Amino acid sequence: MGKQMNEIIKAFKQKNYESFDQFYEMTNRQVYYAIIQIVKDDEVAADLMQEVYMTFLEKIDQFRLDGNVYAYLSMMGRNTSINYYHKQKREVHSDELLETFESEEKVVDKDVSDILSLLNLLNKDQREVVVLHTINNLKFKEVAEIMDKPLGTVLWLHSEAIKILKTKVGD
Repeated sequence: MGKQMNEIIKAFKQKNYESFDQFYEMTNRQVYYAIIQIVKDDEVAADLMQEVYMTFLEKIDQFRLDGNVYAYLSMMGRNTSINYYHKQKREVHSDELLETFESEEKVVDKDVSDILSLLNLLNKDQREVVVLHTINNLKFKEVAEIMDKPLGTVLWLHSEAIKILKTKVGD
């Protein structure tokens, strides 16, 4: 973790949130992509991002300074999204659930829509590896820890995903 990020985290631990905007700018893409790949709804993703950052700040004392804040936030985003998904699954009939989570109409940003359509070519595990490694810039070892899979499996999933994307999109 960079020196600047360490200083921001130290300030947060002292309840000084002046650098939050800077922190958010440095981390929001990773959190967003961890969430949007699961919920596929821009408005829901924005709400869940707020929840992730609020939870992070509430539990800042549990975060180790030597930890990877990007991996930590990505994992929080992923877990928050999965919890939201399961809660919605219990509350909504299955047809409505499919409409809610498979629809990309609410995704406003064209780039995000393009990325999501490419990611939809992959299976769930491949998609998650690509998002965590390629989009969120996490190391394969960190991805393996987040996904609770062996490193070799994560490397294989990434390789297979890249092959699929290359055949569908080209180099």
